[in-house]
Amino acid sequence: MSAAPLPPARKLALIGDGRMGTRLSELAPSHGFETVLQLGEANNARGAGITAENFAGAEVAIDFTHPATAVTHIRRTLELGVPIVVGTTGWLTESNKAEIEALVLQFDGRLLYGSNFSLGVQLFMKLAREAGRLLGNAPGFDAALHEVHHTGKADAPSGTAITLAQQYLSGAGRSTAAHSYGTPERGLADTAKLRVSAQRLGGIFGEHSLRINSEWDDIELTHRARNRDGFAAGALRAAAWLADQQQPGFFLIEDVVEEILGGSQQKIG
Repeated sequence: MSAAPLPPARKLALIGDGRMGTRLSELAPSHGFETVLQLGEANNARGAGITAENFAGAEVAIDFTHPATAVTHIRRTLELGVPIVVGTTGWLTESNKAEIEALVLQFDGRLLYGSNFSLGVQLFMKLAREAGRLLGNAPGFDAALHEVHHTGKADAPSGTAITLAQQYLSGAGRSTAAHSYGTPERGLADTAKLRVSAQRLGGIFGEHSLRINSEWDDIELTHRARNRDGFAAGALRAAAWLADQQQPGFFLIEDVVEEILGGSQQKIG
């Protein structure tokens, strides 16, 4: 008996040809994708490469570029009717969130954003939220978050660090804006806020640590990325999920994790 034929490969457009873009292209076939287009700085200045001609046949796009260009890439891709997964961090703010939601609504589009596509990090997010629920308001406990990345990373603190801080604070029932970046050189720390700090060192892929301290205990939750494959595999799984969605919307990576685990979807807003 012959084996059942494999389903046809999905057509993938990659925006970005840096280290993540290169790894996505290498891993795409093993996740059921055919890369039909890859754009980089040389052929996509100010989003000029995102055209109907270039994207002909593309079923979904993945963007790993730079925060300064991400919104332009999102707008142009949605205009073409192509769903887009965005792994670029540092671009989504409270000031432009409404603009992005309006773009998705205007073009009846599908956008999935993740500050980190590693499934291990998504588990870490849930642990951070639970830690906040249990200890975020407990008397005598103080918390801080520290991240380390390679010297080529463009934004600081990392989008993952910000999301982790928000998860911890949300679990504690506190405002997700109640965090601060950096450590004051002089004076007392503001213990009413969750302090977030960052370091850039060598070629480290990514380390995030949530440390909770009291006079009795020192608890540290840490995730260390071993390579880029976890991020790339998660982004490709997210792209497959998004390509199958019929409902337009602005989604988070948590949507994909819940879908994989058999849970429910939840859109932003």
